[in-house]
Amino acid sequence: MSEIMRPIPFPQLVNWVMGEFKNHSSVFGIRKEKFFRPAKPGTKVSLFGTKISSPIGPAAGPHSQLAQNILAAYLAGSRFMELKTVQIMDGEEMRKAIKRPCINALDEGYNVEWSTELTVAEAQEEYIKAWFLCHVFAKEFGIAENCDFIFNMSAGYNLDGIKSAKIDSFLDKMKNARHTEAWKRCYEYISANMVSFERFTENDLEAISPVVSAGITLSTLHGCPVEEIEKIATHLISEKRLHTYIKCNPTLLGFEAARRLLDEMGYNYISFDDRHFKNDLQFNEAVEMLGRLKELALGEKLDFGVKVSNTFPVQIKRNELPGQEMYMSGRPLFPLSISVAQKLAVAFNGELPISYSGGADLLNLKEILETGILPVTVATTILKPGGYERLTQLAELAEETLAGMENSGTGLVSVDKLNALAESLPGKKAYHKKQKNKEPQTGNREPYGLPCKIFCGICIGVCPNRANVKVEVQGVPQIVHIDCICNECGNCASFCPQNGRPYRDKFTIFSCEEDFADSENPGFLRTNDLYRIRLEDKSILNYRRGEINIPDEWLTLIDTIETKYGYLPV
Repeated sequence: MSEIMRPIPFPQLVNWVMGEFKNHSSVFGIRKEKFFRPAKPGTKVSLFGTKISSPIGPAAGPHSQLAQNILAAYLAGSRFMELKTVQIMDGEEMRKAIKRPCINALDEGYNVEWSTELTVAEAQEEYIKAWFLCHVFAKEFGIAENCDFIFNMSAGYNLDGIKSAKIDSFLDKMKNARHTEAWKRCYEYISANMVSFERFTENDLEAISPVVSAGITLSTLHGCPVEEIEKIATHLISEKRLHTYIKCNPTLLGFEAARRLLDEMGYNYISFDDRHFKNDLQFNEAVEMLGRLKELALGEKLDFGVKVSNTFPVQIKRNELPGQEMYMSGRPLFPLSISVAQKLAVAFNGELPISYSGGADLLNLKEILETGILPVTVATTILKPGGYERLTQLAELAEETLAGMENSGTGLVSVDKLNALAESLPGKKAYHKKQKNKEPQTGNREPYGLPCKIFCGICIGVCPNRANVKVEVQGVPQIVHIDCICNECGNCASFCPQNGRPYRDKFTIFSCEEDFADSENPGFLRTNDLYRIRLEDKSILNYRRGEINIPDEWLTLIDTIETKYGYLPV
């Protein structure tokens, strides 16, 4: 198959949402009963001058790259969307730099991704499409009367890149998207099809703000000098007038402290040396820089804080992923990230706002929020079975926790509570390694055919791009794979109980001849009335309606997709 993602046009996305909801009471696999509707609509959190109904969302990464990902996250409970990082290197150049598979979340999380694989222009269009989708279906599905969410940009990685025409234009257009072609297409389509909606009205359409994002989280590469980081942040605050948070790396802890924490918790097999610790931003210089930037943002009447933490670079020693170095996330990142937050909170006496990502999950969310840290974004936990629907539990827990707190969302952090949380972790068995890692399920394996031996649907939930879809053929559930929105991350293969590779083996819908030719997946491509069909034995047939020259079970499957699942991007 092809790893190239080809974003789905806005009309097709709207058709998919409405068709799936009408016929199957779900949207992109998120079941209707898992849609998050705040139990207490009056409970709000203020961030970046906007009130949102939950401080939960996807971290910049695979779940915040395509429009359908972002809507799925919103429906399940996300209200703070940290959009995937953009940088000057994008598109084909970026895709070539990423080895495949690029995600393995079987236990702790590992990835070799970094920024968006789309072009910056495509990324901007996806975010604008998602902005419309969230507004439209929040009202249409009775979730919220008004905008109750934030889109937060993420950009990197150096000053020249941030100030380049490509990224500068992206920032400006995200601050005011009204005159972009993407905005016009979305607006005009919704306006022309208003009769399709029951709750969403012309007044709601007019009320959609063109300010897609007013805030940004800065990501810098390992080894970026403190002077460079400060210049970028100053540019974002003073010149671009953006609420600005700076990502902080676990390397701020120092090599010995990080090594000791992981060893104490059973992760002695995770390999890393002191190279990044020596070359990265040092803690004392970070404190001095953050103090200056905090005062600068205060004078500009903008929010400023830190994002704790960025993913942690470790060495590839057990073939978890291809290459020599990968980024670790998930459970073992939690003690490192919380310890970074603790050090920063102590240094600023709790007066530096902190947003959080790094092993956050249902087990620790309440404790994180009780310290005053928010928003909290996640990635690894929703790459595991259950996927996006885990966000519903997180949003419900966040609502319950914040309802019992005073001064939530003020930016103040309780140093005492954060100290207690950080110091308790080595003694908490839940964060210790419980078993040896299973062998990662990557590499060659035999295809397991059209029908799953036992249908479990795990590969639907763990796909961040919604590229694995359940269909029922004559009452039998099957998995169909959507090629155009898959980047071969490989996460579904890690969790397949049949040792399969759904993104490689399952019946695939192709959107163009280029992708069909660049694949060995069984599946079909439709061009007008001609069907190009690749069977499991790799033979290719050309078929037109009325011709009987393909196996009956394949004809039945294609007919089912086109009649009962006509909203899929065929």
